[in-house]
Amino acid sequence: MNATYETLRADIASIPVIDCHEHTNGPVSGPTYSDPLAALVVGYVNSDLQSAGTEPVLAAAMDASKPLEERWKLFEEIWKRTQHTSYARVTKWVLREMYGEKELSLDALKRMGGNLLNLKNEKTYWGILDKAGIKCRIVNIWVGDRKIIEGEHVLPDRDRYMIGLPGYHSIHSWNEVNGYTQQVGRIAASLDEYVDICREIFTRLKGRGAIGMKDQSAYNRTLQFDNATRADAEKIFNFFMEDPRRSVGYPGSKPLDDYLFHAFMRIARDLDMPVQIHTGHMAGVRNDIAKTNAVHFTSVLELHREVRFDLFHGNWPYMGEWLYLGKNFPNVALDCCWLHIIDSIYAQNVLTESVAAVPHGKIHGFGGDYGDSVEFAAGHLSIARDNIAAALARLVDSGWIGMDDARQIAADWLFNNPNRFFRLGFEPVTV
Repeated sequence: MNATYETLRADIASIPVIDCHEHTNGPVSGPTYSDPLAALVVGYVNSDLQSAGTEPVLAAAMDASKPLEERWKLFEEIWKRTQHTSYARVTKWVLREMYGEKELSLDALKRMGGNLLNLKNEKTYWGILDKAGIKCRIVNIWVGDRKIIEGEHVLPDRDRYMIGLPGYHSIHSWNEVNGYTQQVGRIAASLDEYVDICREIFTRLKGRGAIGMKDQSAYNRTLQFDNATRADAEKIFNFFMEDPRRSVGYPGSKPLDDYLFHAFMRIARDLDMPVQIHTGHMAGVRNDIAKTNAVHFTSVLELHREVRFDLFHGNWPYMGEWLYLGKNFPNVALDCCWLHIIDSIYAQNVLTESVAAVPHGKIHGFGGDYGDSVEFAAGHLSIARDNIAAALARLVDSGWIGMDDARQIAADWLFNNPNRFFRLGFEPVTV
């Protein structure tokens, strides 16, 4: 890298960060590793190891009941075929920065064995985030909304809660409906009552500190939410509500799913809650990427103009559509959560292009998208800073922006833009 990059990278290292997307409960859920391989093969890198075509071998290599030497012989070959991906880069960062090892080897694993992180230790857990400069995390967790409503689960001070939407609108049976409505001690006997109860749930969650909604329906269905009629939705709802033994599967349930999603967008508008939307790449392997392209979501953006939408993951691999939606719709922000380790080169390219194509105040620069393995979120952030520095250095060297512009853009991407968009109330960062 050239001198421009090196200067910017050093400057960006000191910018505090709002982590726009995590699945984390705090040290109470932090892992206590007992196997060195398991401490390194965390989260997304599993997908690349599986994609290498070695799933049975990988399963055997990760079987901690077998001797490490035997397992390393299996794992080494898989690692050699996978080690240069963006996911693997996080594993390398953790190996180096958390355990002081330059290369993944049997000897390195043996040395690690007596020094594995205990992330239930609060000092260790929060210390990693403090060192990384993560000031606030926006979290999507599954502790149960009832526990939050009743005050049984209290988030750490650093975290802000996003309401998980998919289950509320992808209902298929009486049991599912009752499971949600009982969170506030009510029973729904009609579609209108169910929507009203959901409004009460979301309102009470906001009263407990929820700042928005998050929807990852793209894992299970298309992002094309048709503007279904109430009559079509009610027919499906009444069918399974009048007999608890009935259920309706997808795609038969789609009109009800679509109708409820739009109803919840109106509630989001009324509560002034932004909505985060999963677009593009999905975790795991053997997924259908076509249904997740953010372009399918255009009709929702058109209809709900008073709702702020945060479109995730760079819409990988659909770069042009993602930039277009950000450029074309005033109510859209573009979120780089997870993107930096899906494809680091894509991330650099899309960030470079975004400055020329989209107001830079609409970009959210980072979200770790891990669980409570916070060392991997810190590694992801380091890679995100690399990518941001690389993208901005290109623009400086081409004469498009100056160094001071680049520093301020980085501060806006990493802190100021999400701070404003999510109404977090922190003092803005100037550089």
